[in-house]
Amino acid sequence: MDSCRKCGLGLETKQKCSMCMEPIKFSCKNCNFETDEQIHSICRLVDVNYKPPVYEVA
Repeated sequence: MDSCRKCGLGLETKQKCSMCMEPIKFSCKNCNFETDEQIHSICRLVDVNYKPPVYEVA
C-alpha cells in the first residue's frame, strides 16, 4: 500500500498486526479513506492457537 485509492496521496499505518507487528490497516490523512484490514493467515492461526503460559504463584 503506497497511495490512496481515492486521492492518490500517501497512506499512513493505522493498525499493526498484534503477532508480527507488520501494518495491516492504512489510512489517508487527506481524504480520511481507510483500507480494509489485511489478515495474515499465519498470524491468525498462531493467535487462535496461542495459549499463554501458566505461572504458579508461590
